[in-house]
Amino acid sequence: MSISASDIQKIVAAEDDFGHEMRVGAAIQAVPGFEVQHGGTYTDPVTGKPRQFDYRCSLKKGTTTLVLAVECKNLNPAFPLIICGTGRREGEAFHDLIYSLAGGATATQAGETVVGPRSATYRALRNQSFYRTGGFVGKSLLRLKPEGGKSAVPVAGPDSDVYEKWAQALSSAVELVKIAFDCAQLRPTIVSAILPAVVVTDESLWKVSYGCDGKMASAPELVDQCEFYVGRRVRNMPDVFMFSHIHFFTLSAFASFLSKMAVNDHAWETLFDSGLLRFGPG
Repeated sequence: MSISASDIQKIVAAEDDFGHEMRVGAAIQAVPGFEVQHGGTYTDPVTGKPRQFDYRCSLKKGTTTLVLAVECKNLNPAFPLIICGTGRREGEAFHDLIYSLAGGATATQAGETVVGPRSATYRALRNQSFYRTGGFVGKSLLRLKPEGGKSAVPVAGPDSDVYEKWAQALSSAVELVKIAFDCAQLRPTIVSAILPAVVVTDESLWKVSYGCDGKMASAPELVDQCEFYVGRRVRNMPDVFMFSHIHFFTLSAFASFLSKMAVNDHAWETLFDSGLLRFGPG
C-alpha cells in the first residue's frame, strides 16, 4: 500500500528539523525589538571552512546589547536529551562582556598614548554574574535513542547529533565576538553579551543532578532550560574572551526567555549589572 499525504504530514510534523527551525524563528520574531538573521554563513574558526547558522538575533537597550547564536534541534520527547551535572563551582560562576569604547586611551609600542576607539573584555563575577555559584550546571550529555530500528524502547546512544548543534552554536558565537570587538571602530560605546544557545522540542529536555559523592542528588527532572559549562576561550581577539556556558532551551522556554529579556529590567540586569556598567574595564 502506498503512503498517503496524511501519513507524510504526521511524520514531517514530528520529525522535520526545518519545521522546528521555523517555529524557533517565529518565536524570535514574535518579540518586538529583536533583530533576526536566519540561515546565513560564517567561517568556522577551527576548520576555516564555511558553515551555516540557524539564527542570530540581537536586542539593544541603550548602550547594552544581548546577542544570541541559536541552533535548533528537533527531538522526539520519547527519546529526549538528558543533561547530567552538579552544583556550579565558584570558578565557573562568571560571564564575559565586551566593551566597545568610542574613545579610550591606548598605549603604543613607542610609549605614546593615543586616544581613540578600542575594545576590552570585562568579566562579571559572583553577584554580578548571570551564573551563580551552587546552581545546577550541566557537565555531560546523554542522548536516548530507540533500542532497535522498530523498537520504542529508549536506550543510551551517541550524542553526536546534539554535540554537532552546540558546537555550531559556539562556533557561530565566536564570530559574533569578533564583530562585537570591531564595533569600537563603527559605533559609540556599547556593551555586548553574547550567548550560544540550542533550542529543542518541548518536553524533550531532562536533567540529572549528582552530589559530590557521585550519587544522584534527586530523581531525573523534566526541565525547560538548562545551562551547560564549556569554559571555551576565544583566541586571536584584541582581548581575552571566554564563553562560560551554552544554554539549552525548549521552544516554549526560549520564547519566554526572549520575552523576559525584552520587558523585564531585572532580568536584563542579570546580564548587565548597573555597577558593572558604571565602572567597566580599566
